[in-house]
Amino acid sequence: MHASIKFFDWLLAGALACLIAATCHDAALAGCKPDHFKPPFFIKSMGVCSFDPETLSYAGTPVQQAMCLMRGMDGSRNLLSRLSSLPAGLASRIGQTTGLPARATLTIILLSKASREVWATIYGCRCRVPTTTISAPRWRDIFVIHDTSGPNYGHRAFPDNIDDSSKLNDLRNFYCPDGWGKAHVFISRTGELLVGHDYSIAWRETKFEQAAEFGGALQGLFLHNELLQPRRSVPGHGGRNDAQSPDPAFTTAQYDRLALVYVVASARAERWLVPAFHAAIDAQIPNGHDDPLNFDIDSFPRSLDSLMVILGRPDQVQAFHQ
Repeated sequence: MHASIKFFDWLLAGALACLIAATCHDAALAGCKPDHFKPPFFIKSMGVCSFDPETLSYAGTPVQQAMCLMRGMDGSRNLLSRLSSLPAGLASRIGQTTGLPARATLTIILLSKASREVWATIYGCRCRVPTTTISAPRWRDIFVIHDTSGPNYGHRAFPDNIDDSSKLNDLRNFYCPDGWGKAHVFISRTGELLVGHDYSIAWRETKFEQAAEFGGALQGLFLHNELLQPRRSVPGHGGRNDAQSPDPAFTTAQYDRLALVYVVASARAERWLVPAFHAAIDAQIPNGHDDPLNFDIDSFPRSLDSLMVILGRPDQVQAFHQ
């Protein structure tokens, strides 16, 4: 079998055949809905990337938006400078409506590896942004990348098997039977997926989205994707901090799976979405987040390029359906 076919067979088998559906879980698991009232909070600015509440978009072209939004924190937990460029695999795609795989191609591959129920969950209808505050309907999806920032090992060393430990990578830890899952998609270090919400469901996870100024208008603009990342404490950062990630911070399997769901989400929106980091979105909000910590800006488009090569080969696509 061709090496690239083996690669994609592994990718999809792990991502979709092992995708965790609600029916796979014990109904006795606790729900996740907050049990107390959260008072509204207000923001002092529209963020480091100049969000426009009238147009419901960030400043600049889609590529310029990504250059501002795809930046993390340095060792002192300060936001890094705006990127001067993006890897070609992202710069050539973001915001474009061309080069997307055909829905029929994705259907052949995904249905060959998963049930129709799983296919519908991850690749059903598109996400339409609420149109009550803008003059014309438009697709404005920001593909937000997070990390779970846990479990936190404190001052203990990371276990040697964090990348393949069944206990650490058990995504049932993030399953919410009451429908209050934190994100749309969770990706373990082994590359398995948990769909917390279909991409068609408007969900808010960042503080910026939940600010009182917007009155809920931003719900539906962002798609949230969590990468499982354990943390540990670093001396000098106070208390039981979580300032240190593993090395590497994320696995190849995670970047490959992230590329897959990014392609799926972009195909649903009919244009390549703008990737963004949680850290940049909440950068000017007190107690904002630092995730995805130590994300490799080159690994994601590398996985994306590899995936698109396979999706562009009809012979390899058909091989999955035989």
